[in-house]
Amino acid sequence: MAIFLKQRFPKITGKFQFFLAMSYAFCQYNIAQSCNILWLDGVYLLPLIMLGIYQLVAVNKRNGFFLLTISIACSMIFNWYTGLINIMFSAIWLVVEEVLYLYEHSYELKALLKRLGGYISAVFLGLALSAFIFLPNYVSLKSGARSSFDWDLLKPNLINNPFTAIGKMGLNVMSDSTNVSLYCGSIVMIAVFALFFSKELTKKFKIIMTLLGLVMLLLFYWQPANFAFSLFKLVDSYWSRYSYLGIFILIFMAGIFYSQVKDKALPLFYGTATFVVIFVIQNWKNLTSKGVVYTVLSTAVTAGLLIFYEKAGKQGMRKLALLALAGLLLTEFAYNAKKLWATYKDDYKVARVDEFVAYSSQQEKQIAALKKYDPGDYRVSQTSTRLKLRMNLTAAYNEGLAYNYWPIASYVSSQDPKQLHFLESVGYRSAAQRVTIVNTSVLGADSLLGVKYVLTGQALPGLEKTSLPAANGKSVYRNPYALPLAFSSQNDAGHPSYSGNPFAYQEKAYSQLLGKKLTLYKRVAYKKTVQAGKVTYVLNSKDKKNPLYGNLPWSQAGDNVLEINGKVLSNYAGWLSPSVFFIPVQKQTRVTLKTKTPNAYQAQFYQLDLQKLAKASQEIQAKTIKQISFKGPRITFSVIGKKGKASYAYLEVPVKSGWKATNNGKKAEISSYLGTFMKFKLKPGVNKIQLTYTVPKLKLGSLISGLAALVLLLVAFGPKIRQRSRK
Repeated sequence: MAIFLKQRFPKITGKFQFFLAMSYAFCQYNIAQSCNILWLDGVYLLPLIMLGIYQLVAVNKRNGFFLLTISIACSMIFNWYTGLINIMFSAIWLVVEEVLYLYEHSYELKALLKRLGGYISAVFLGLALSAFIFLPNYVSLKSGARSSFDWDLLKPNLINNPFTAIGKMGLNVMSDSTNVSLYCGSIVMIAVFALFFSKELTKKFKIIMTLLGLVMLLLFYWQPANFAFSLFKLVDSYWSRYSYLGIFILIFMAGIFYSQVKDKALPLFYGTATFVVIFVIQNWKNLTSKGVVYTVLSTAVTAGLLIFYEKAGKQGMRKLALLALAGLLLTEFAYNAKKLWATYKDDYKVARVDEFVAYSSQQEKQIAALKKYDPGDYRVSQTSTRLKLRMNLTAAYNEGLAYNYWPIASYVSSQDPKQLHFLESVGYRSAAQRVTIVNTSVLGADSLLGVKYVLTGQALPGLEKTSLPAANGKSVYRNPYALPLAFSSQNDAGHPSYSGNPFAYQEKAYSQLLGKKLTLYKRVAYKKTVQAGKVTYVLNSKDKKNPLYGNLPWSQAGDNVLEINGKVLSNYAGWLSPSVFFIPVQKQTRVTLKTKTPNAYQAQFYQLDLQKLAKASQEIQAKTIKQISFKGPRITFSVIGKKGKASYAYLEVPVKSGWKATNNGKKAEISSYLGTFMKFKLKPGVNKIQLTYTVPKLKLGSLISGLAALVLLLVAFGPKIRQRSRK
């Protein structure tokens, strides 16, 4: 931002360049997104993209072209999400810079078209340079569960009154679904309002600034604009993901004031008064809150120091005013950051640094010890994570990625729909098509998935505690029923149907793998009573050796509380709540659901027969493919195909585009079973199967990026080469 301000406003002094750059650095967006640091790439690259546009339009087209191209490429490479937001905003900013340029210069259609052509070329070349990473991401997103745009959100409505944003431009204010916080320091807001009281700026110029301010507000409050800058998807958290664009506009307007207005004192007084009056009116119901009081006081003192600086005749007094102004500004930012961090810490349960380090250290040691204890290939699950939200729920499902083990839970923006459906079918529901909720061990499902070890603080029937040390309250339990990740069979397993009962689906899956009908679960009878605000199920089971599970499929979501034997388990039928849950058997086993809609649930209570599961698992384990290797993007294994009978190799790796297979050096077909995993039809005799994964469209994207880099080099050095050849 300092680079942008210096080059965009040559007359701005170093002091105010520093103040405004600091205002950008410590704005509300940056503090709010400090728990999502990947989104900050868009923030620091935006001023460079905007500077490229300015140079392209008004200074040096060639330099602007290169800066714009490279900045867009970097923005897309470092984070395509904010990169696309920056590109969309760059089109708006091109219009802004063109209007400001034409305000001071004569209109020439040919020159205008050349600048437009330069901008379009720079954007496309920047996109092409980033193709090696953007194209594979795009293809992956297209095949994800959330690939379609949420077009039903495209309505020509206002989300809220745009002018309420002024009341949100204070300390300790968070953005929400209907309001945006554009706080970036009182020194900015004073200047933005003072701009319109300066007699040195023409009415026409003030009209342009007014329109720019309206555009800024509509970016956040006009539904089509909000929809577009949310990249055509529903956004239901981390508001507002692109508010740094509005903050940039405010700082740009402040830059105009501090660089172009010479007589600042009177405009500063009127601008401050206007801002404070509007801010107080819009916060009338919260006048006693510290955020409002401190905003008003800080704004008034800042304005006083600015006016004193302008009026002070002695150099020493001016320096004193600047030091006081810098101190006040930094105090303001520190207070705002501290308050916002405290709020986000409570909302998102962000751990203290020492707690995070302690948890991570213990988890890493536990996983390392497990891998040393068992160096084989298997999946690992756990029943709790580092972060616990209200009602024992969590959204921290990427610990497998963090600590390098193969989990069954994950949280990404665009999940594979087949994997989500399969996991839901065996009892692990998904939320918002992006997260798989795993906070218990459904032993039949875990065994089917090849989960050999479970990290949990609760002894669960069927799991065997190992001698490995506990960490973070979790011991390592072995699952003796876990299927191998690769096995052979003469049974042709397919895709069993799911009818809403995960226990029945598990039985179908095992039955197809074994080629015979299997009954693993026993339905448990219950007595249901409905009282005001709750429904209770008393289960008819005294068997403590076999795990008992419950599932309450709902037709209506709600903020309900699930209790097991009088103890709160979790929220149920809501965001991040599970579907299948484990039930400890007692003399009188009770499941209670506190809910306003007792008729919205269809109870399913089943008990797993461990003896039958053991027999089924042993039969499949006996056909384990032992000669298998998982190395990087390559899986190799050897298996014997029976003569005279059809036989198959089953691999518990999800089918996905990018995998290619060979059998004895020749191309092999990859089929699927259970809707997601790999299956290979074997030939009689030895089958040496090799699977290789390549990121889809990576080669094409790399080729496009390479060609774009070549074009950029030719554009950069072509004139010099031609000049030398002429000499």
